Amino acid sequence: MMTSRTRTTKDFSAPLIDGGSLSMPPRQRWYHSILGKVTVFLIVGIIFSYGVGAAAGWFIVDKNSQTQWKRQANTNAHIISYIIRNIYTSVVARMDETGQITGIVTENFLGDDESILQTGFNPVDVLSLAAMQTNNRVWLFQYRENEGFVSIADANGTLNKHILMHDDGTPVQADARKNSFAGFVQINNEDYFVSEIPLLTPSGKMLGALVSSIGERQELYRTHNILLRNSLIGLGIVLLLTGLTVALLMRQFFYSVPVLIQALRRIAQGNTQDTTPFLQRDDEIGQLAVAIEKLRQAMVEREHLQLVKETVQKMEYMAHHDPLTGLPNRTFFGVALDNALTMLKLESKFFNLMLLDLDHFKEVNDTFGHVVGDALLIDVSERISLLLSTGNMVARLGGDEFAVIQLVKENPIQEAAQLAGQLIKSISEPFYIHGHEFGIGISIGIANAPQHGVTPHILMKNADLALYASKRTGRNNYHYFESGMAMTNSVPIIAELDIESAMDRNEFEIHYQPLIRLSDNSITGYEALVRWRRSPQELLMPDTFIPLAEKNGLIVRLGEWIIRQACSDAMTHFDARHRVSVNVSGIQIHHDGLIDVLKNALAQSRLPAYRIEIEITEPILLDRKEALPVLRKIQNMGIGIALDDFGTGYASLNCLADFPFTRVKLDKGLIDGLEDSESKRIIVANIMSLVHQLGMETLAEGVETELQRELLRRAGCQFVQGYLTGKAIPVTALEV
Repeated sequence: MMTSRTRTTKDFSAPLIDGGSLSMPPRQRWYHSILGKVTVFLIVGIIFSYGVGAAAGWFIVDKNSQTQWKRQANTNAHIISYIIRNIYTSVVARMDETGQITGIVTENFLGDDESILQTGFNPVDVLSLAAMQTNNRVWLFQYRENEGFVSIADANGTLNKHILMHDDGTPVQADARKNSFAGFVQINNEDYFVSEIPLLTPSGKMLGALVSSIGERQELYRTHNILLRNSLIGLGIVLLLTGLTVALLMRQFFYSVPVLIQALRRIAQGNTQDTTPFLQRDDEIGQLAVAIEKLRQAMVEREHLQLVKETVQKMEYMAHHDPLTGLPNRTFFGVALDNALTMLKLESKFFNLMLLDLDHFKEVNDTFGHVVGDALLIDVSERISLLLSTGNMVARLGGDEFAVIQLVKENPIQEAAQLAGQLIKSISEPFYIHGHEFGIGISIGIANAPQHGVTPHILMKNADLALYASKRTGRNNYHYFESGMAMTNSVPIIAELDIESAMDRNEFEIHYQPLIRLSDNSITGYEALVRWRRSPQELLMPDTFIPLAEKNGLIVRLGEWIIRQACSDAMTHFDARHRVSVNVSGIQIHHDGLIDVLKNALAQSRLPAYRIEIEITEPILLDRKEALPVLRKIQNMGIGIALDDFGTGYASLNCLADFPFTRVKLDKGLIDGLEDSESKRIIVANIMSLVHQLGMETLAEGVETELQRELLRRAGCQFVQGYLTGKAIPVTALEV
């Protein structure tokens, strides 16, 4: 903390998520790309599967057709052989081991004149008879060495010369037809599937062949063509139906995915207000939607925590820094002074304490107004900060008062004199503000630790005495504290004996300030505030004597009297609906007798426990190990516990979760200037929301204007107190 502080501006508006960093393709492009790829993949798979199946089917059909054709051809061969053997008794049928006709053995060619004379049948008649039995065309071929197989006649009586040829157009040779044949041949430029029976002499000489057709190639393959055509039509229909089905299914699926992608994109851009769609679906899309919804809720919680964190940072900064100059304030300075004294004890690090007061500032402020006065204070703070070395610090205590902690390197007097001279010279130079030139000065009082004190109170008092000496001797100079310095016309120093004697003389009295409920502007209770009536004309406020009472331990006795008196007054003078709120010092919290004091006070006054509330300030929360068990015992008694002066001390928000508070009281520092500060309004609203979520009540202190009350009402504040709703007055003046 021992660092130089200048006026700074902190940025608390950084976005939680940089939505621009997430780049997403357009919905339509993404949709068509994915759907197209999936559809093409499925269609290609279907075409492949269908093609393989169709090819296998065509192969099987073709093979079955060939087998059927051969079977029919072999049947025709048997029929023709039977007819030939019945007509030409001299011929012999040659068969294989399966009984299949492999040839006809004859001495003479069947169509010669001798066979006609012997049988009475000419070749045409025989072929016609065979054709009638087979219902197909039949030819008789004679083999000639120079021409090959040449037709003699067919069943139609046609005597045209035909050459028996392979289906590739080459003539059939005798060596290729020693056995029967079933297959395609070419006759008269036409392809036929035939059964061919060779005519052989007993010696094996080729004489010719009987050929019986079962049909032309084109006719036989007409079934194949119909099958192929129907297969192609079926493939087209299947592909069309598949494409439509896939498109519908993919569209049904991918309609949801782009919507969820858009939801993710909104979350990434920080828009977490809309609930994720499709949460009711029980399929994968529903599971994805649930996951995205959990992410959205996590982002909402993260945003809330981030907002709370930023609020805490702002609160901490505001609590410890002067809003005008940006310098540390009196609270921060008090901690820094304690730390400096700790380092003095641990490491013997000496330091100088300087109190600074501007000369003639009041005249400038009164003459030219607060705007010019504020600008002058800002310039002064900047000049002071520029003169400080690393490790030193300056704070604004209030008004035109500043304080400096200067770490001593070697000689405290010389180093203090050097810095004081630089400060006087710098502040004495003219200031130019809003077209005006000002000349002011600065008075400085210096005390050294440990030479002039080892406690904050003594050091501040001695530095203040030195400052008073500078003011009294012409101003615009500095004085080092010396023994015997004193202030004239100052407030009398209160001794320990004064407080103890005052309690014996019953000089302390309690004034009560009303606590107002904003919903109906009714009084719900009073805060007990102690006063010291030193004389009929002199009434001292708590700031004057409470610190001394805490220092010397008299706060325990004084606090016990305040609790008893407050309970008695509440039972005697308050309405039965009203509660009394009593401030309790941290020393009392750590004192073993507090629980008994509360029990005895309630028993003696017969006040119900729920009608009393104790208020504690944040600093005591630093010692949680001792304070927490005591507070829980008080809570178990049914007594309310309020966190006082929230927003000005050093406790983190964790204390709200750890300690059993029933009410949180916002410090007057947060309420001052609420009308003009948007930041304060945001902070107050967030505090209200957080406290209410934790199940606690909220009360704002120091409310002085109607606009403040209205702003607090809008922010969700439940109770207020301050000069606007009523000052603290003696119990005898209460109208209940």
